[in-house]
Amino acid sequence: MRTLQFSYFALKSTTTSAAEMTARIGAEPDEVLVLGSRGAPPHCHAWKIVRRRAESVDDQIQHLVERLTPVHAALVELVNDPAIIPIMQVVRYFGHEDGFEDPRPLGWGLSPEVLAFLTAVKAHLDVDEYDWS
Repeated sequence: MRTLQFSYFALKSTTTSAAEMTARIGAEPDEVLVLGSRGAPPHCHAWKIVRRRAESVDDQIQHLVERLTPVHAALVELVNDPAIIPIMQVVRYFGHEDGFEDPRPLGWGLSPEVLAFLTAVKAHLDVDEYDWS
């Protein structure tokens, strides 16, 4: 089954800008959202690290955590601010023509180390899956 999928770690806030989050974390994001920008306004500011590769969800999330590990302490401090909402997002489109043949299209898991990281940074895990067949 061809699957198009990507994962990202985001920090979201209605009061703290992505620029301020960048300054407090000390790391540049791959993408940002600015509250009230674009045609359909985003409902919040967002700071994102994104992984879009033809690889399993496990590997995508592992890669994101490895990228974030150098700023782990800053993330832990930042998420103590109740205005900051951390999230690990997974988006999957099954049967998508632009996807890849995933040898494990169904099911994935997270290592104890990844779970410990997500717990330490108080991240929600949100998984969206869609059937495009």
